[in-house]
Amino acid sequence: MSSKTEDIVCEENDSSKNEAAESNMKDGKFDDSEWDKYVTAQNRIAPEIVNALRSNDRTARLDAATSSTVSSIKAKPPLFNPSSTLVFHMVEGSDEQVSAVVEQGTIPKFILIASSSPSDQARADALLALGDIGADSQDLRDKLTQQGVMKPLLEVLGNPSEHQGQHMYGAAHAIQCIAHLINPDSAVYHMVWDIIPILAKYIEYQTEETAESLEASLWALNSILSVEPTIEPVLHTNIVPRLVQLCAAKHAPTRHPTLRCVGRILASSKNGTDQLVDAGIIEAIRPCITAEDRLERYDACWVAANIAVGTFRQAKALVAAGFVTPLVHIVSNTDEESRARGNAAWALAHLTCDLGRYHHAILETLLQATCLDGLLSALKLKEQDVVQESLKGIEVFVTTRRNGKQKAIEAVKAGNGVALLRAFKLRPEPDLAYDRLLAHTILKEHLREFSLPPRV
Repeated sequence: MSSKTEDIVCEENDSSKNEAAESNMKDGKFDDSEWDKYVTAQNRIAPEIVNALRSNDRTARLDAATSSTVSSIKAKPPLFNPSSTLVFHMVEGSDEQVSAVVEQGTIPKFILIASSSPSDQARADALLALGDIGADSQDLRDKLTQQGVMKPLLEVLGNPSEHQGQHMYGAAHAIQCIAHLINPDSAVYHMVWDIIPILAKYIEYQTEETAESLEASLWALNSILSVEPTIEPVLHTNIVPRLVQLCAAKHAPTRHPTLRCVGRILASSKNGTDQLVDAGIIEAIRPCITAEDRLERYDACWVAANIAVGTFRQAKALVAAGFVTPLVHIVSNTDEESRARGNAAWALAHLTCDLGRYHHAILETLLQATCLDGLLSALKLKEQDVVQESLKGIEVFVTTRRNGKQKAIEAVKAGNGVALLRAFKLRPEPDLAYDRLLAHTILKEHLREFSLPPRV
């Protein structure tokens, strides 16, 4: 994708949520008089602040640290020393430390610095600090939103050509932290409709795949997509082609959140699934199934599982793209992460039950790709719903009347299938009673000589 040169227009939000930040500004400019009481004429931290930092009184130390941090990063030139960065490091600390710093009134000060400081480093530090505060708790995420944090964050991402890379990362990181565990009761939820278009356009704008701001923006989008009502507005931004493109990015930290975003869309939206498949998502994620990174394989299997339960055309395309064999490898590998194995088995079971059952040529293709072996291996998994679907898939292979039926039965005999079916009959879970009976029936009706335990 060619680099975009136009700015992303950030529409002004008239909400009262921004009033707290605006109250500390004069005509959009930073009020230098705010810092006169903290900094000497020689641009040094005032002696009373230094003395307070050495105090035995905890509150006095925190208050002084807050004051010295805000004042020193606003001095001209900025003062960078241990005391000036103390609060910034504190918001990376324990819950108690973060809460104590917030009680000193740092949120509106950091928002003010992020909005109007003439110091690029001060703005970068403030943006990162706001994100670290948001990462602490839902209560603090709500406080940040209510005090107007989104205005400077969206201004940066909405006008990227006017800001440095560290500012774009700080803004994206802050949105990522504040949108974490978003839900309809959280304050930020009511602002997602303003966030979505700017975030989506920034993801399109940022063509440097290794940019940390892109990774953070994708994680933020993933959090937003976790709330189902946000999915259609995201789709309306036409971001799908860009997501498909980023699934094939060479930079793994960029692929990970992109796969999560794609998985959420596929899991909740037929419209989104259609758009993604039409945009080439099947081809894009094919290498991810065999990636070295376990989490990437898990995400790719989740994507494949959701496509497998889509339309006939989509499931058939998954088979045609050669997904069956690597999915079988994942579900059969006992060293693989259990969630990845479950997703792979789910995909194989639905390809068999929803596709192969009614299209014998496809069922033969699945058999040749050792899909049956994968389903038999899935019987050892703990997830009951996955096991149940896998057993249904095995039943399809050995009961569907066709020329290849006997080959499927012989495949069960030749492998470890009989032992796996017998072992499954002994599983104690109450919810598997019907499935244990199905396993017994498969042995009795189609593998009669193996239906009873071996004599000793």
